Amino acid sequence: TPSTRTNQKFKMTSTKTLPIDFKDERGLKVFTNVVQNLPDDIEVYLIGGSLRNAIDRYFHDTGNLMQRDYDLLVTKNSQKFLDYLKYLGFYDGWIQRPTQKVLIKSFVDNDDPEDFTNNMVFDIHLQDGTTALENLEKHVGLTLNGNALSLKDVFSEDWQSRIVSLPDAMEALQARKIFINYDGYKQLPSNLFAVIRFVHNQFEPPSREELELLLRELPKLDDELYEKNVQKVYRYVGGEQHARDTAKKIGIVPDIYDRQSVASYIESIS
Repeated sequence: TPSTRTNQKFKMTSTKTLPIDFKDERGLKVFTNVVQNLPDDIEVYLIGGSLRNAIDRYFHDTGNLMQRDYDLLVTKNSQKFLDYLKYLGFYDGWIQRPTQKVLIKSFVDNDDPEDFTNNMVFDIHLQDGTTALENLEKHVGLTLNGNALSLKDVFSEDWQSRIVSLPDAMEALQARKIFINYDGYKQLPSNLFAVIRFVHNQFEPPSREELELLLRELPKLDDELYEKNVQKVYRYVGGEQHARDTAKKIGIVPDIYDRQSVASYIESIS
């Protein structure tokens, strides 16, 4: 049975704003406008990679994690938030599902959704009637992704006292150590590929026990998504050989980049 980590209040004493990557001054201007004019009755949080990367920079000035878009979680008045963004000039992106919408604001008045250099891209998760903590508990696979911060607080020097976190989420980022969230890791079968990318960026891998739990989730990916994740790792770490070296370094036994090899290994140990 996996051990349970305690939920201890994390304390930081420094008072400086969160070093979020806004791409450039254009992105900062767009983001600032969204935050400053946000209606009071909308509850929306910054989550996911952009928040994780900002906290990583806060702890480690040389933190080099980057992201293409900004994950947001809306827990109150989601339709009003979408309408508000449309009013500010955002347009619909490639994902338009009942509980997930991508909205894009171009810095140069183009309509190319793939132009991440000149776009502010919001990947918005619509979860009215829930709380930020409930969503983190249910949907986050790795604790280092387990933080949420209200958009109203992203420019505050007091952001650290307002952040919503899973147990040990801040500690994991400070120590650059990967743990799984036992309540949510099964929601995203590709978590082990994310581990490879984090280890490439000098994060300490999870325990062997946790690695095996993540490995057992990989067969849930269909062939297309499996290959997409493999290629993403190759691009991120600088090629197939670096990817294989990283997997070997952290003790993954089967060929993680071959779906059949993973399936055969899991069958052999079941």
